[in-house]
Amino acid sequence: MFHTPFLFSALIAETPSGIEVLLNPFQLYTIPLDDWITTAINFLVDNFRPLFQTIRVPISWTLETIGQGLTSIPPLIFLILMGLIAWQLAGRGVAIYSIIALTIIGLVDAWEPAIVSLSLVLTAVVFSVLIGIPIGIACAKNDQVEKLIGPILDVMQTLPTFVYLVPVVMLFGIGDVPGVIATIIYATPPLIRLTNLGIRQVPFEAVEAALAFGSTPAQVLVEVELPLAMPAILTGLNQTILFALGMSVIAAMIAVPGLGLMVLQGVGRLDVGLATVGGFGIVLIAIMLDRITQAVGKANSKVSWKERGPVGFVRSRLQPKTTAAISIILVMLWVGGIAYQQILQFSTKSTNTANHPTKIRSVTSRAEYALFLNQIVNIGLEKLGYQVETPKQLDTTTVFFALNQGDVDFTANYWENLQRPMFKNSRSEGKLQQVGAIVKNAVQGYQIDLKTAQEYNITSLEQLQDPEIAKLFDSNGDGKANLIGCNAGWLCESVIFHHLEAYGLQDTVELEQGIYPALIANVITRYQQGKPILYYTWTPNWIASALELDQDVVWLEVPFTALPEDMTAENTIIEGKNLGFAVDQVRFVVNQNFLAEHPMVKAFFELVEIPIADINEQQKRVNQGENKPLDIYRHAEEWVQNHQQLFESWIESAQSNSSYNS
Repeated sequence: MFHTPFLFSALIAETPSGIEVLLNPFQLYTIPLDDWITTAINFLVDNFRPLFQTIRVPISWTLETIGQGLTSIPPLIFLILMGLIAWQLAGRGVAIYSIIALTIIGLVDAWEPAIVSLSLVLTAVVFSVLIGIPIGIACAKNDQVEKLIGPILDVMQTLPTFVYLVPVVMLFGIGDVPGVIATIIYATPPLIRLTNLGIRQVPFEAVEAALAFGSTPAQVLVEVELPLAMPAILTGLNQTILFALGMSVIAAMIAVPGLGLMVLQGVGRLDVGLATVGGFGIVLIAIMLDRITQAVGKANSKVSWKERGPVGFVRSRLQPKTTAAISIILVMLWVGGIAYQQILQFSTKSTNTANHPTKIRSVTSRAEYALFLNQIVNIGLEKLGYQVETPKQLDTTTVFFALNQGDVDFTANYWENLQRPMFKNSRSEGKLQQVGAIVKNAVQGYQIDLKTAQEYNITSLEQLQDPEIAKLFDSNGDGKANLIGCNAGWLCESVIFHHLEAYGLQDTVELEQGIYPALIANVITRYQQGKPILYYTWTPNWIASALELDQDVVWLEVPFTALPEDMTAENTIIEGKNLGFAVDQVRFVVNQNFLAEHPMVKAFFELVEIPIADINEQQKRVNQGENKPLDIYRHAEEWVQNHQQLFESWIESAQSNSSYNS
């Protein structure tokens, strides 16, 4: 028996991979945790999604109430009210800052997104308070509850915020309400922890004294513990508000509007100004709310709130009856404003839906060309008599799920060959239908700068097998070419990895991944500095107007077609060059239930086709600074005006669709 370990070691040593297995036993077995979680989430989606949709109702109602309440106030009145509230709660200094901050936000044309973000944050904070404070009290009163909740809070606070979005989208859908839910999950833990801590730090003597005078446990909690713990609770509230604002950019990834979406759009378009305006607005609001909540937490309890701020100022100069009358008038004006807005919206809705009560919901990627295409389509749908919502902008991986679940009706940005595996994996068959071809001859591939291509006679990606050629595109000093690729999770990622293996480039080329627009910004900078560049790209894309083909850059050919097993391509050659990617077409993907109810829409989708040359021309304008949503909408309207006869023929043909008339 004493020799067994030695025999075991000898046996392992005789096995070719024995030492490797001994040193890394995880080669033998790994726990398929990702598969288990995916299966569990799919089970919940398939069986309990209606329940989770019901949970949306109170949050949606609260969000609409707060949002309509804030947007019904004219900006000038809002500035005055916010200044008065800040003065009352935090003093004149914070009031002055609040007015200045909000004025700056209005002057930089971010007022509406700021009000939307404020509505989302306030809604999230309301539910965080309703959830967090009771749980914090339960943790303070019961050690077993604290031990149970503690690890959950640890996970909630350390889990990367992006991870929240996946189950939230699958269970609750996309849009502002799911964004609020994700924000609640992320922002509530600090309030729970600090409520628990505050109550536990209440002096034991104060509790004993209250009990000695005959107070019930509930009275002790309400009249002793909560007041004494209020500074800690308000600190938790302060942290919750800041966490909620910080989540606004992440939540924008699931089509949540507001300042966060401005930041995301700015990053996606390399528009530093737009991203800065959105981020600056978030900072200004965060500082304002932070100072107000801090001041409330430090408020001197010896001075009644009635004697402070504008209330104290007015009370010292007016009779109580006059003060009450003014308060009633202000409340009535606010309620009247909300009621007027509701009546106006209802009247407009009734007028617009006289012919078609359906409001069509579209989804697109964040690329400017995709929004341009979508807007042209929406103009046509409006001419057909439908209402259209502002298109939601999502990552491609989320688009198919939103379509599957009926959260949106169509997308006009489906790359048929490239995204076919994603379409299949999203369990879309039988739920979604591909229609028409809005763009033909869309291409992808690898480009390098023209100067380097001519100087070293580089025409093929295969030439990067040569270490000397590869070193030309080395940007980090390791001797390998740095190939700028697409975002992780995009379908092009799998093709690029496959190419590196198929063409024998693993030892000489390394793939750089991250946020694609940020990586391309570095590519453009390197080109402007006269350095060689190597990157993946596609067209239509605004990059083609920044780095023009045959003037600044050239395509690299591949020696032969090599695509992953789940991808097929009839053609990878464009203008005599094999670019290695399928020559593609961009199609509509539509929810089948919606399509069956609206054959006229299907007929219209089958007719729409935008020449790629027109899209590239529009992308030049985007690159020249016309990249805001209003600019892109104007581009679409101008395209329709310039092609009025063709556009009207699509409308007339769709209207005369036989199945529709029948």
